[in-house]
Amino acid sequence: PPSAPSQGDAPGGLQPLIPVWGGGTALSPQPSTHRLRSPAGEKTKGMMGVSELLISTCVQCVLFSLLSAQPLLVVGFSGPLLVFEEAFYSFCSSNGLEYIVGRVWIGFWMILLVLVVVACEGSFLVRYLSRYTQEIFSFLISLIFIFETFSKLVTIFKDHPLKREYNVQPEFQLGVPEPNTALLSLVLMAGTFFLAFFLRKFKNSSFLPGKVRRLIGDFGVPISIFIMALADFFINDTYTQKLSVPKGLQVTNSTARGWFIHPMGQKTTFPIWMMFASVIPALLVFILIFLETQITT
Repeated sequence: PPSAPSQGDAPGGLQPLIPVWGGGTALSPQPSTHRLRSPAGEKTKGMMGVSELLISTCVQCVLFSLLSAQPLLVVGFSGPLLVFEEAFYSFCSSNGLEYIVGRVWIGFWMILLVLVVVACEGSFLVRYLSRYTQEIFSFLISLIFIFETFSKLVTIFKDHPLKREYNVQPEFQLGVPEPNTALLSLVLMAGTFFLAFFLRKFKNSSFLPGKVRRLIGDFGVPISIFIMALADFFINDTYTQKLSVPKGLQVTNSTARGWFIHPMGQKTTFPIWMMFASVIPALLVFILIFLETQITT
């Protein structure tokens, strides 16, 4: 006879929803990272974009689910990695280095670091981390996303200020300010937050059956994003900045690079000393991923 399910197993009715929940959790950070990675976000000049991020997240989640001991753990892009990407791109730009080639060498050193830590069972280091460390790291991730959100909102208000009349001379301006853009962006941002917060609280309310409440609460963030995106889609008379994603399986900026990155340099020779020095930022990225994987999840 079949054995009884353990306490860690998901209820039978929720098992089909687990992949949907995991996919929504992995995709939810993508809109919030477009300021750093899309060409319109001007952070990496299109060297790494949403298409590359989605493909890499898909590949690593499939491999992680097949090879790891925790297949339900969602591994995706987070706030600290956003800050690292911006800092490393600024470092490469100021020193005349190719950012994308440097990322290749960071990935190479990260593979070696991960293999060494796994071989030595480095996960035991988690025992030295306290609840205080967990709360500080979780607070850091939340603070970074909050800062990026309001920083982008301030930029929109600067580009499209709230004025009764615009003194526009298109022949002398590269971009023309759009009326109501800043106000609508603020409404969409606040609406997404408060709707997600309400759906989260709705999980513990007394309305509807318990399973329905839990389902709505667990999918609160994707539901709120979908509703606000749908509202923005039907508002045709007001301009809002959209996520720049290329059509099909293409790189974000095809004029800057292709799918294959030459480790010795794309346009110029990558310095040999930087190939070995990339182990330092690789170590920092590894620490971020290790803490996020072992603590916050």
